[in-house]
Amino acid sequence: MIINMEEPNPDELIDQEKYRILEENYQQKNLIPYKGTYFLIAPSVCLDIRGRLRLNTNCFQENGRVLNLRLDRESMLTVKGNFDVFYGGDLICFPGSQLELGSGFCNSNLILRCTEKITIGEDVAISHNVTIMDSDAHEIIGNRHPKTQPVTIGNHVWIGTGAKILKGVTIGSGAVVAAGAIVTRNVPENCVVAGVPARVIKRGIQWKG
Repeated sequence: MIINMEEPNPDELIDQEKYRILEENYQQKNLIPYKGTYFLIAPSVCLDIRGRLRLNTNCFQENGRVLNLRLDRESMLTVKGNFDVFYGGDLICFPGSQLELGSGFCNSNLILRCTEKITIGEDVAISHNVTIMDSDAHEIIGNRHPKTQPVTIGNHVWIGTGAKILKGVTIGSGAVVAAGAIVTRNVPENCVVAGVPARVIKRGIQWKG
């Protein structure tokens, strides 16, 4: 059986009640929660939304998928351009942390854990089921490596399905992270990295997107 479905009107899918809460309590008109968005925002959070951040944007006709945003005390969320986070996302900024977004999008099922600082640049494309963490969360006794180190993702970066970006990593502008890669060290500009752990497999690339 074929069912004809009209393209949903995005404005009708905005959660107007949560939008009013953000506007009245945090003076935010450019942080836009679509239906299925849940947030827990501490009163001491700093929100610096210079562009626009849309949450759960592809929640096609209330399909039951949700997005969670948690901003703990004295954390800071900065959005410089227009950024979308699709359904299934789970974003946590722990106390005192800083999350900075440029422009682009994160596809479904993003896991982002910001303990110190995560920076994402301009025109960034992040695919499904990606994990970005700037901390190991737990410590191993006798391990001399720091538990937490900032993560920086440059401009015009493409991160493939199922990739994991771990603490202390800088991904250079123009780079591509292949599907399923686990990135544990810095990625040069304009190259492709793949594998576990990720390594450079091609240099001098440009990608269209």
